[in-house]
Order: sequence, then structure tokens, then C-alpha cells
Amino acid sequence: MPSSIAEPKRSVNDVRETQGEPIKRHGKPEGVRFDNGPEFRSDALREWLERQGIRPLYIEPGSPWENGYPESFNGKFRDECLNMELFWNDTEAQVIVEEWRKHYNTDRPHSALRYRTPAEAARSPEDAATALNSAIQGANNGAPINP
Repeated sequence: MPSSIAEPKRSVNDVRETQGEPIKRHGKPEGVRFDNGPEFRSDALREWLERQGIRPLYIEPGSPWENGYPESFNGKFRDECLNMELFWNDTEAQVIVEEWRKHYNTDRPHSALRYRTPAEAARSPEDAATALNSAIQGANNGAPINP
């Protein structure tokens, strides 16, 4: 029977660890946009972000247009990966999703990166910073983010 769960639910510590590595590698952003899941609304995560000098930005419940980039990603993930596969167990799902994630993050061209791959854009830090700021402002309804 196919499995519907690829990985256990994320905890606050998982979210902090996931955010911590890119911050170390690329520097901290002014803000990070989250949906309203419990792992993103916790006091522990909010306090950690404040200690890092990062403003948490939450979308209004029921307003997916405020979360355009993640919603766009979710659609691509569904169309390019989930709808193309039938997962028979958790391990198979984890392997297939991880292969797709690596492809998406290294080899697949992205319109926000002027149809370059993330690897190509990463070789040009100015272009990567411009794309990131554009993505953040787009997620903030075009307004610059000021802490």
C-alpha cells in the first residue's frame, strides 16, 4: 500500500537547524516569511529569530497570495514530483523526494534567477542577492523589509 508520509513532522529545533545553516553560509536576512504552522509560531522559534536579529513575517491565515513563492514551489513540487510518482513506502518516498530536491536546487533553471540554475546563480553573488531581495519583497507585497 502506498505511503502518504515521507518524513515525520518537523519540530521547532528542526526549523532552527534548517534556518541556521543558510544563515551561516549566506548571512542573515532581514526577515523570514512563514506560514502559520505550529512549528513556525512557537515562542522558542520567535525568540531564536529575535536573538539572530531576524524579523519573522507571517502570512495571514487563508491568504496564499501573501505566500506566493512557497505556493509556487508547492505547485512545482506537486506537478514535477508528487503527481509523477507512486510511493510504496516511506523510504522510497524519501529517496525520490531527495533526488527531486537535489535536481531542483542545482540543475533546474528558475525564472527568478533569469532562467539560470541555482548553481549558475550562486557563482554570481550580486545576482543571487538581487534575486533573494526580489523574492523577499515579492512575498512582502512589494514592500522592502525593514527590521
